[in-house]
Amino acid sequence: MAVLPSLGRSLCSALFIFGCLATPLLAHEADSTRRNLQPVLGNAAQRPDLVETVAHSSGYTFLNDREEMLDDLLKARREAAALESSVRRFEYRPGDEEPLIRRLQSLDNTATTFQAGIGLVIGGPVFDDRYTVSAQAHTRFAGTFDYVESDEPKLRLAPVIAFFELSELESRARVSGYGVGEVALHRRLDEVNITATTVSTSLKYQAISLYEREVPIQDYRESDFFELSGFTRDFHRANVDLSSSTELGRWRVGLTLRDLFESTYRGPRGSTFHLRTRGELRIDYQFDWARVSLFQELTPQPAFGEMKGRRETVLGVEKPISRRFVVGASYMHVARDRDNDSLSLSLSYHLLDSFYIGVTGTAASDRELGGAFRLQLPF
Repeated sequence: MAVLPSLGRSLCSALFIFGCLATPLLAHEADSTRRNLQPVLGNAAQRPDLVETVAHSSGYTFLNDREEMLDDLLKARREAAALESSVRRFEYRPGDEEPLIRRLQSLDNTATTFQAGIGLVIGGPVFDDRYTVSAQAHTRFAGTFDYVESDEPKLRLAPVIAFFELSELESRARVSGYGVGEVALHRRLDEVNITATTVSTSLKYQAISLYEREVPIQDYRESDFFELSGFTRDFHRANVDLSSSTELGRWRVGLTLRDLFESTYRGPRGSTFHLRTRGELRIDYQFDWARVSLFQELTPQPAFGEMKGRRETVLGVEKPISRRFVVGASYMHVARDRDNDSLSLSLSYHLLDSFYIGVTGTAASDRELGGAFRLQLPF
């Protein structure tokens, strides 16, 4: 993983050289007419002008099992079940427990994380071009394994007393997660008269689900590790976002303040979830050959249970390679979380001004992978 930052720098350099070789005029013309609604999900003030009703949908997912916790936990369960069976048949011999003990010890403090999201934006000039509607949901999960040292003497004693049950093992995985769903009405505030600046407010309804559970080895199933039923608490509330976008020549600077009304909730096992006001900054610069962007979370995402308050910084570049195709790449630096920095590559196809489809692949290692899609249709 230490090579990833250098890979990111090399990739950015290669993209810069590649861009200089393409035709600048063609790239500029292809980009100037595109109307993309996706930025509304991050900054409502960056809604483009529309001449028709447009719907934009997108989604993403990312799984980090770099430490192989999920696979090793499954192996530990199988090995423990095999030992239990051999004890019942009086085939258990001293030393048979050693592989399981070593596996449980190696699992201690290992972690896995998962995140996903989906969004929908609808905008058009039919009623009032100041308004846009969106719905989105995102979720984060993290699991860690807690090895209990008292499991070792239980396993070593099993051949002496000729008794061992899988349920006796106290080592377990602790899993935490939250999901936030939002339906928002965005309004451009034309009443705010600031030179070269657009300001928007977003009134939204939020549904918040907090998830916590402990998974003993005997109950572990890879298919239901993130099973939600019976382990969640749900909350509902209204909230407000405020966003601005300033354009100065080739520069565009966007600032978003999310969740102006703060609140605190308790999860099923007592962990605290703080919904605090968060700031996000995005800076774009339009070259003749490409657009370069910097995204920075000014405040961290909420921490909860096993999840840390991660903070993301993303450096990206998008370059049209023809009138229809656009390629992109980005490098994400993650602070205060278990995920490594990652690289993403994207490709999108634009058929009309308001119609396009795109896909993105993301990787930080061979066991830290994700993907995303984007689809925009005019009506």
